[in-house]
Amino acid sequence: MTKTNILIVGAGPTGLVCALTLALNGIPVRVIDKLDNLLVGQRGATIMPRTLELYHFLGILEDVTHLGNVAPQIKQFDGAGGSKVFPMFPIAAPTPAIPEPLVYFLGQDATCRILRDALKKLGVEVEMSATPSSLDQYDSGVRATIVRKHEGRSIEEIIEAGYVVGADGAKGVVRKLVGLSFMGESRESTGFLSGDLEVHGLDNTYWHSWGVPPNDQVMLRPTDRVKENVWFLIASGPNLDRDRGVSDFEYAKQFIRQVSKQPHMDIRSPYVGLSNWKPNIRMVETFQKERIFIAGDAAHVHSPTGGQGMNSSIMDAVNLGWKLSLACKHLAHPLLLETYTEERRPVIQDMLFYTTAILNNTFDKQRKTVESPWTRPASLSMLGVHYRWSSIVEGSQEVWPGEDADYQQQPHSDGAVDHLHAGDRAPDAPNVIDARTGDSRRLFDLYKVSRHTVLIFSDQRDQVASLVERIRLYPDATVTSVVIYAYEASIEVPDTTGADIVLHDKSGHAYRGYGVIAGEPVHLAIVRPDGIIGGLARDLEGLSLYFSRIFTA
Repeated sequence: MTKTNILIVGAGPTGLVCALTLALNGIPVRVIDKLDNLLVGQRGATIMPRTLELYHFLGILEDVTHLGNVAPQIKQFDGAGGSKVFPMFPIAAPTPAIPEPLVYFLGQDATCRILRDALKKLGVEVEMSATPSSLDQYDSGVRATIVRKHEGRSIEEIIEAGYVVGADGAKGVVRKLVGLSFMGESRESTGFLSGDLEVHGLDNTYWHSWGVPPNDQVMLRPTDRVKENVWFLIASGPNLDRDRGVSDFEYAKQFIRQVSKQPHMDIRSPYVGLSNWKPNIRMVETFQKERIFIAGDAAHVHSPTGGQGMNSSIMDAVNLGWKLSLACKHLAHPLLLETYTEERRPVIQDMLFYTTAILNNTFDKQRKTVESPWTRPASLSMLGVHYRWSSIVEGSQEVWPGEDADYQQQPHSDGAVDHLHAGDRAPDAPNVIDARTGDSRRLFDLYKVSRHTVLIFSDQRDQVASLVERIRLYPDATVTSVVIYAYEASIEVPDTTGADIVLHDKSGHAYRGYGVIAGEPVHLAIVRPDGIIGGLARDLEGLSLYFSRIFTA
């Protein structure tokens, strides 16, 4: 029998991000996966701006953007020799508050490789060919019986874990072992053929599209494997036999050539086997069963239209990871882990509603409500996902509006708000000057998945010093104090407040981004490890109230 703080079942992006969040917090973790070999392929390739920000906090953003590509524009062919080009996702320039406004594409296998490499540096390696056969919970942990395949034999291992995270996908075993059931619907009539193909002779600047659903359609998207001429296929329509396309590659090629009206298109063997995707629109009632949690596709399945699935799963993983880290250190308030379901389930419910609407508009003639289903709104960037209704946020007047409220009030929006609320995404701000070194910094470089960051906007040093003194009383290495002075304010060097970091807001981006007017009394913005504003406060009472919901008494 072996012991670990956290056992994660599933080594896809969800499980690996959760593991990395925990490892960066210094929490021992084991990651197992039932597969004998790592998956190869482009599924889950869409990376939204909010996910890029989380990758920044995890320390892997540069690796992802180096290998990935900005989402290409779609080149739609009209069948008569003409074509038009348009973006699927809005094209925006970076702003001080939003440094990563563009959508990227990177195959899930490449993303997982980056995550595994980051974990390996922290001493964590994925264990393949292993799956739980039973999960028995008791007061202080979970006893997991793990079955391993080795040289044709099955070998059992008992792992005692403080907590278990099921990130093993829609067909995963963890959800079934703890008795959680999917609610929702399956659609047999709607679907498409997808997979990776080797195609030569196409311009990889564009995402090529022929035909318009619900009529016959073929789309070929360039991938990060440009030198290998690998393209990701989506094919659908009334004349496509998807089951035959999976088993008969010659039939699939003929369909592509016929719809594209390119009878000599150079299509070679599939890089990854084709699959027949059929929509399941489901989620579980709760994402927690005592000490066992589920995340990602294990908790919710949906249409890939909109590119929200993998991105929502990453948000699941980071939200859960920082809370589990505090629980493993015996620092978490007894109710903190329950807020994982409280915060994430409404967001997922809304995401399912939205992606299903896109699915209907794209592939279902009877339910279609828009003319151009391939144009995506800014809300899919996920920059507007918030938790204003959460029981642990402090200083927000917003309440979760319920299913019948206006859509723009619900968890997915375009991120454009008149003013910040507790529960919103914390904006970035560049060109803040370190008062001690003179270096130019940005707020996003201060935010870590391993700690809270308290931004103190003020030039009233007596009040600032008392706040910093209170912050120092919180557990070691869990909260960073950052004093931000308006650029016009005089500043003492060395600073006498005792803050961890002292900044001068040279360009005013931090004050503007957080809605603070220079010269006003103290403003506090408490940024959680997942980059969400956990609290907005004006004094010591507000600061203490927020952390009373996070840390154990």
